[in-house]
Amino acid sequence: MENWQALFIVISDSEKTERVLEILLESEIRGATIVESMGMGKMLADNIPVFGSLRNLLSRQHETSQTIFAVSKHPDKIEKAMEQIAKEFDGFQEPCTGMMFVVPVCKAVGIGKKE
Repeated sequence: MENWQALFIVISDSEKTERVLEILLESEIRGATIVESMGMGKMLADNIPVFGSLRNLLSRQHETSQTIFAVSKHPDKIEKAMEQIAKEFDGFQEPCTGMMFVVPVCKAVGIGKKE
């Protein structure tokens, strides 16, 4: 499992999911998985009374987000994908638009070329 990494991308605008997948393909990253997810703020806003300005910030969040993740043993391809996705989302500078991060994969089962 040397050099394997998992790229996680969380986006609030589901209309941009297809574009993120295109960028992954252009970066030669295949086999991404998409999971519908909900941010902590949204969950708390729905279940716990929240005070004024915090509620206004949370109201900008979409109902659900998409969490896209993919695993690659090519750090350069992950870097390329991250650069392009950051451009697409203006570096995720707007609050509640999303984020992305990479974590090392130390051990996995079922990853690799399929015949």
